[in-house]
Amino acid sequence: MTAPELRSEWQQAGAPWLAGVRARLAEAVQQERLPHALLFIGQEGAGQAGLAAWTAGLLLCIAGGDEPCGNCADCALLLAGTHPDFHRVGIEEEATAIRVEQIRDLAEALGTRSYRGRRKVAMIDPADEMNINSFNALLKTLEEPPDQTMLLLTASRADRLPATIRSRCSRQQLPLPTSAAALEWLRRQRPRDDWERLLVLAQGAPFLALEHAAAGIADLDTDMDNTVAAGWQAPLDVVGLADSWRADRPELRLRWLELWLAGRLRMASVSSDAVNNNRRSGLPPGHDPTMMATGYRLLDRLREARRRAGGPLNLQLLLEDVLVDLAEWMRRGAWRARSNPSKN
Repeated sequence: MTAPELRSEWQQAGAPWLAGVRARLAEAVQQERLPHALLFIGQEGAGQAGLAAWTAGLLLCIAGGDEPCGNCADCALLLAGTHPDFHRVGIEEEATAIRVEQIRDLAEALGTRSYRGRRKVAMIDPADEMNINSFNALLKTLEEPPDQTMLLLTASRADRLPATIRSRCSRQQLPLPTSAAALEWLRRQRPRDDWERLLVLAQGAPFLALEHAAAGIADLDTDMDNTVAAGWQAPLDVVGLADSWRADRPELRLRWLELWLAGRLRMASVSSDAVNNNRRSGLPPGHDPTMMATGYRLLDRLREARRRAGGPLNLQLLLEDVLVDLAEWMRRGAWRARSNPSKN
């Protein structure tokens, strides 16, 4: 983690709609009543990593203010990526999950004395991308945390975290701004005509909308939207689509599918259309109740495929496998698009 990246995360944590969470965290740190493990959770793109990194800075900063000062010796070490008492664990390159060896190494590092004579801070991002062995290794540290040690976990899928992990963390739910506030904030970041559409794709998360804009996902929107719309009417041309996608931004297309599917699942989980303004879930009366469960499994497959797309695996076969699963999910047919879901 370089200084520009960490500063960018701190700036993200400074978003106006996160002010209440920051104030509560700062007060808890100053009064030394922060629990030993915090779980930052919210919709994808709600700012979990940014707020966790900001909290790490606050815990290690020696200025004693209500935010990391960025200038003291500990902040300087943290921003340089060389603070000996800060440990960050994430998904390594070409991996699909946080490995158990990473958690074991973290536990060993946290078991030593603080180099700076103060707190030790560990950040696991994203914690919901661990396997069962990694969770079990982490549980030992959560049950018996070393003195003056803070664990900061981020997640967007609480259902992927075992109850034993969730129960040992203090949950920090991250809010999203209203659509109007989000659009106002986005337009201040960069002038674009399609922020409203990008915000819909991001399910209302401004940070995720920014990522989409930078990645160019809007350029694929019409093409991908037509593809999935056709898939409700006739079987997908799995081999043909895989071949064309392989040659044209495959990872970005998989990411679009993630967003599309996550949006449908989220809209299907609300109790009424009024919750989502004019959006409709697309779930007809009497739909197959297993569609939600299989949809979430497909969502996990898409995420794994996107991570593997840049690796050594045969990309054509990888895309075909995902498209076969998608075609089967759509073929089962319980979800009939009463309106175009990605445009509502």
